[in-house]
Amino acid sequence: MLHLGSQDRGRTLVAQGAVLLAAFCLVLVLGGCDGIFGATDETPNFSVELATETLNTGAVTVEELDRGQYGDIVDGTQEVLRDEDAYASLWRQLHADQDSVPGRPVVDFDTEIVVAVVLGERPTGGYGVGIDEVLTTENGGQVQVRFTESVPGDECGTTQVLTSPYVLATVETKGGDVTFSGSEETRPC
Repeated sequence: MLHLGSQDRGRTLVAQGAVLLAAFCLVLVLGGCDGIFGATDETPNFSVELATETLNTGAVTVEELDRGQYGDIVDGTQEVLRDEDAYASLWRQLHADQDSVPGRPVVDFDTEIVVAVVLGERPTGGYGVGIDEVLTTENGGQVQVRFTESVPGDECGTTQVLTSPYVLATVETKGGDVTFSGSEETRPC
């Protein structure tokens, strides 16, 4: 009997400890830390100033130049082409395995840049890439190219050939830093 009595006493002590812990937590929640440690009316002696620029949609004109599934660039890349030489070089790389390299669309590099998104090698057909929108600050200091990679769904029938999807587009802006932001969507069949 003595043994059972000490078990009951242990249960009572555990229950009392749980009640005390719950009461302490309640005081912390309701009183907050200031209630325990004392509140001060002092304000922090620092300030934060943020310089921000809002990106506006539709502020620039975007025109797709070329899109394909079988580019000859194996590694994925996003590029900003600001002159004819860089544009011609990327164009030749994209179309290197073709019997004849197609003519390049004309670009006015005085008012436009070319942005290119190349996904790189993919294991099958069914992949693609498109530029969704281009955002810019009012003064054109920053440009953001948003693109989406489409991926075939699990149940999709695809060609069993290596692909390298790409897209090139002109953006009506000359200066500014350009960043790329990509997302992925699974294409239903």
